[in-house]
Amino acid sequence: MSPLALNLLLALAWVFLTGDFSLLGLLFGVLLGFIGLLFGQRPPVRTRYARAVLGSLRLLGSFLWELVISNLQLARDVLRRELPFHPQLLRLDVGDLGRTQVVLLANLISLTPGTITVDAESDGSALLVHTLYAADPPAVQARMRRLADLILSASGERPRRRPPEDGP
Repeated sequence: MSPLALNLLLALAWVFLTGDFSLLGLLFGVLLGFIGLLFGQRPPVRTRYARAVLGSLRLLGSFLWELVISNLQLARDVLRRELPFHPQLLRLDVGDLGRTQVVLLANLISLTPGTITVDAESDGSALLVHTLYAADPPAVQARMRRLADLILSASGERPRRRPPEDGP
């Protein structure tokens, strides 16, 4: 049985044993099941599953942080007398991601205010992203690349180090 299925089974068992059929009770059961699996499984299973769960939590936290910050930044800039935008199309290399991971990254980028994924290479090796804040293109690409690395870690993989990208 996969560690995820076992974790969900332990969470359901916790809910039924405690009689707390709320979302909070289920989340607490998932947390207890995860801790139990960390200490009860063989190391190879534990490390990949733990990396995936912790990577998913880091991805969620990082994306929510980016979402809040970009909303506040865009709201502030729209209320200014002079717009401080520096729009530009940027190319983001995503050759190390799978197809589903590329789709997830493209959607996360598009959900963030001020950026939108315009196109993807037919072979899935790069995304073309339009951003309003491209005064420093390498910094913007680095922030998007960080999301890609978090997606890799959420799938239990380790991000590969790469040299910095060039402009479009």
